[in-house]
Amino acid sequence: MAYKDHMAGQILAAHLEEGVLEPGREIGIRIDQTLTQDATGTLVYLELMSMGIRRVRTKRSVAYVDHNTLQSGFENADDHLFLQSASARHGAYFSRPGNGICHQVHLERFGIPGQTLLGSDSHTPTGGGLGMLAMGAGGMDVALAMAGAPFYMMVPPSEKTQGQGGARKDHGVRRPGSEDPESPGTCHNHQHGG
Repeated sequence: MAYKDHMAGQILAAHLEEGVLEPGREIGIRIDQTLTQDATGTLVYLELMSMGIRRVRTKRSVAYVDHNTLQSGFENADDHLFLQSASARHGAYFSRPGNGICHQVHLERFGIPGQTLLGSDSHTPTGGGLGMLAMGAGGMDVALAMAGAPFYMMVPPSEKTQGQGGARKDHGVRRPGSEDPESPGTCHNHQHGG
């Protein structure tokens, strides 16, 4: 199946900035939205600040406080104040504690089919259920995307499954890596048709 024939391929093609859209090739894509959460977002914003970036260059970036909400010491509260001030300074949205868990709130409030989402939370791919190309990544990758740099990835292979009845659905499935602890695993795009 050609990449242009399924939703993930169409989103990749529309956001392609570098490379050739062929399985196994490295590409750079434009990221429309980013999300961070308080356990990982502090480092993302420190990395962004160290780049000298004044304003985020995405369509939308959101800093969520939803993981370390227990205030048993000053550390979490200090991180939350930092995230609030850093997101305001850089033009990102700030989601206070109690608003909900980042991946679900982002899906419900900010998800836009056809856009790309890169997050520093492992559940970021939840946005794929709405038709976004949504991926989790490391803090530096998210900071670079917020700065307007392309996100680099390998084009995953594409597979098609024919079924009986039902609506057409596209989704990405992450498969575990090899026994090598350095292996990040692979991603496959699957399209189900009937």
